[in-house]
Amino acid sequence: MAAGPLAALRPAPGARETSPVTDGIALGDIARIVDGELDGDKAVRITGAGTLDSAREGDIAYLDNLQRLVQAERSLASALIVPTETPRGRKPLIRTADPRFAFSKVLGIFAPTLRTYEGIHPTAVVGDNLLAGQGISLGALAYVGSNVTLGDNVIVAPRAFVGDDVRIGANTIIHPAAVIHDRTTIGSDCIIHSGAVIGSDGFGYVPAPEGHRKVPQIGCVIIGDRVEIGANATIDRATVAATIIEDGTKIDNLVHVAHNCVIGSNCIICGQAGLCGSANLEDNVTLGGQVGVQGHITIGQEATIGAQAGVISDVPAGVLYSGYPAGPHGKQMRMHALMRRLPEMEKRLRKLEELLREDDK
Repeated sequence: MAAGPLAALRPAPGARETSPVTDGIALGDIARIVDGELDGDKAVRITGAGTLDSAREGDIAYLDNLQRLVQAERSLASALIVPTETPRGRKPLIRTADPRFAFSKVLGIFAPTLRTYEGIHPTAVVGDNLLAGQGISLGALAYVGSNVTLGDNVIVAPRAFVGDDVRIGANTIIHPAAVIHDRTTIGSDCIIHSGAVIGSDGFGYVPAPEGHRKVPQIGCVIIGDRVEIGANATIDRATVAATIIEDGTKIDNLVHVAHNCVIGSNCIICGQAGLCGSANLEDNVTLGGQVGVQGHITIGQEATIGAQAGVISDVPAGVLYSGYPAGPHGKQMRMHALMRRLPEMEKRLRKLEELLREDDK
């Protein structure tokens, strides 16, 4: 079945997760996989991956700047992935322009295989007219509604819920306790983590004599390919059209995306960020943790919003904004610097006022 997502290997003392590479892999093969330049013995066997602090004999580690080179040489790692300009040392090296990216490929080699039930578990509940590809896995107590389409190698883990009229593309993983509501479309190679809720009602009400009258939310959610939705994230369905998340976007844990939002491709949305209804993020936007985005505004492509910022108006493309209300980061930092000086400035102002009063006497 499909391999699980990449994860940093940080085993407890004396323990290590089971790796699909049981007897290791030659360093020369790793160099080819990461498209790096090998400096050292290509036959060295690598049996795992670790940080400079946690690596053990047989592990490969990485450093992304030369300031940590001494620490890397003193580590127990058997080999290192390093920047291109790194000089030769005691350990075998793989030089690459982007060590962190190369290390992510190494983690893919050693990532534990996701254990799944082959086929449909006897305790799974499946509605009418399931259209399933090859190699699907429906785990124990999973629920799949009627008129559902599952692509090849889709995994619906134990206790996950997939509602009616849902379409899920090939190689997508729905983790335990995730909820996919009716009429949701999810593309291929996606990962939906535990506790995520996709397609719940949008938050829509109108004032009425009897109180807040609920506006029925009859739209849907459409998610593209290679999208990852973190644990306990919530994606509301649209009022009448679609809430859209385009290809390659990654959404962290505890993020909320309200109804009718449109999120472009390859965006990064960090934990606890929240988007109000009909917010529009263009391609390659990054939102830091706990960012709040007002509804009905647009954040331009490749813009970055710093953590805890409050975005209340449109943001141009390519800028770095921070603060509340969010504005150009440099300007915000100057404002914060001035605010720290306010107590001192207040004292000086009081002294000036005293001098003026004395002059008036």
